[in-house]
Amino acid sequence: MTRNTYPFIRFWICAMAFLLSSNCDTPPPGCPHCSDDLQLPSILPEEVPFRVLQVKWNALNGAPSIDDPSLLCEESFGEVLLNRHLRAGLCNWTQCKILLGPVIGSTTNFGLFDDPDLSVGEAGDVVVNNTALTPELEELAILCDNHWNAQPTGATGLAVRSFVNADGTDSPINGIAFANSGTRPFFAIGDLEFFPNALGDVHRNTERVLAHELGHVLGLCHANGDDGVACNSGFLDFNDFGNLMSGAGSSASSRTLEGEQCDIARTRYANLFFPLADMQNRIVSLLDEGGERFAAADKSVDLYKTMVFNRLSEAGALTVLIGTNGLFTERKNDYWVLLDLDNNVQTGLHGGRIIPGSDQQGVDLALQVEVGDSGKRSNTSLYKAEGSGFQPHSHPREWVRTGLFTSEMFVSSEKECTGTPVFQEIEINLSREALVRFSDTGQVDLSFANGLKLQTISVGTAANGEKVMDKSPERPQTIFLQ
Repeated sequence: MTRNTYPFIRFWICAMAFLLSSNCDTPPPGCPHCSDDLQLPSILPEEVPFRVLQVKWNALNGAPSIDDPSLLCEESFGEVLLNRHLRAGLCNWTQCKILLGPVIGSTTNFGLFDDPDLSVGEAGDVVVNNTALTPELEELAILCDNHWNAQPTGATGLAVRSFVNADGTDSPINGIAFANSGTRPFFAIGDLEFFPNALGDVHRNTERVLAHELGHVLGLCHANGDDGVACNSGFLDFNDFGNLMSGAGSSASSRTLEGEQCDIARTRYANLFFPLADMQNRIVSLLDEGGERFAAADKSVDLYKTMVFNRLSEAGALTVLIGTNGLFTERKNDYWVLLDLDNNVQTGLHGGRIIPGSDQQGVDLALQVEVGDSGKRSNTSLYKAEGSGFQPHSHPREWVRTGLFTSEMFVSSEKECTGTPVFQEIEINLSREALVRFSDTGQVDLSFANGLKLQTISVGTAANGEKVMDKSPERPQTIFLQ
């Protein structure tokens, strides 16, 4: 084990050493590290436990630190990335008792990709726009997410050379994150040690920008300086540009956090954190692998991912999270979730009886979420397979709860920090009472020991008037949530 190697065991040793006010090994002069004067103590009560956020790193060839890790006193690009987020954690997020750790296992699992678009900039550069999601960034975010799809918890990161404008000129942007997203907890950061677009000491700024972007992933918005820009959760108006989440006007020394920000970061997307007990086994992520091409105006019908969370033991609900690739429009869309609760084609009915185009057999329950008026209006209906058809059933509102969420792309630069809506998600919480009441309890085991088969289907009208449909996954899939 080399001096700068931080596999999982070393991470825990150093984290505990930090808690005991000791130091991990100090690298030679000139190597980036979180020095004693930068380490911030917890602002939370002593009894509040630490939480661990695993960072699922990816990188583009062409970034100096990736091509030559020795520039940062490391022996591999994996060590570069590991130490980068460890420093960001020790220098910033320990205030909220959040430790940034690696994914358990070998760092060889990190994604290393060639730049998909060499027509603009140098290899490793990514074309960005502070008011829109560019095709290259969208492609890379999907590529990174696909690489780590078997690891549903944690935040997905991408290390790039630098960010450039569409004409190849240098962009002032030095970090990007998707905020308010349960299906795409993603951030990207430039190689700031070599392309310091922002103010202040470059090593300290690298950690500050990374920590800032992770704050967005955890549900925080800019604390100030945004001329009113705020996302759907986590907006706190502090008149203090020393805050880690401050927007325009912030600097490398903007690193403090408030207790209310810690509460949001620790709870808004609790399932991102390293799971306790068997929680990881009760989260399943199903990508839409169809590869359909939807027009920009129709991308709210384009499904990206379906995630399932078995929260029956702790929250009394089975949660389905549907991620789309666009924003809701004034046109009506229907989002269907078809559930075969006992994974038995001999029970239930064929899904085609309620939603044309479905090829799923044995459907016991069907949930329909109707969305219209650009997401301002929604209605959820529940149907149970009975006899020769699906029958709608009324129910107490708390039995089936639906939420619509707008995910935003936040960009950080020395000039400004902005937020732009980029896609939307639908969260459905199906209570234990609903599962028992509207399923064949003689056949269904709510531990889903036999598996749970499901599929999400979206149906809408395209801008040109044609009917469009998408499925996630393409074929009904059996999952296990034990």
